[in-house]
Amino acid sequence: MPTSAEVRNRAAKKLGLLGTGQTLQSNISADLDDAVTEVYAELQALGLATWASGGTVPNELAHSVVSLVAGARVDDYAVPNDKYQRVKSDALQAENRIRSLVTNNKVGTTKIQNY
Repeated sequence: MPTSAEVRNRAAKKLGLLGTGQTLQSNISADLDDAVTEVYAELQALGLATWASGGTVPNELAHSVVSLVAGARVDDYAVPNDKYQRVKSDALQAENRIRSLVTNNKVGTTKIQNY
């Protein structure tokens, strides 16, 4: 399960801001950390955050959370158009994927008891 820092770094790679063996500039790192916090708050408000703030993100939700973080900052960085379109598209679909996964998990764990 990825940490917030790993989510941040994956979002940076998705945006083309971080290559293999590189480290993020501190201002970009701080900005993406803020984006992780913002995305968590939005998901929590929608009842879709199934992990604690600052905690590890469940593996099944990690890709979608990364997509939301990247989408939240794609307009702030010089992202080439083809990558920009992919990031935007992924971000638009991410909330629905999370909603579907969380809803299916909640439904799947319901136990019916007869009295």
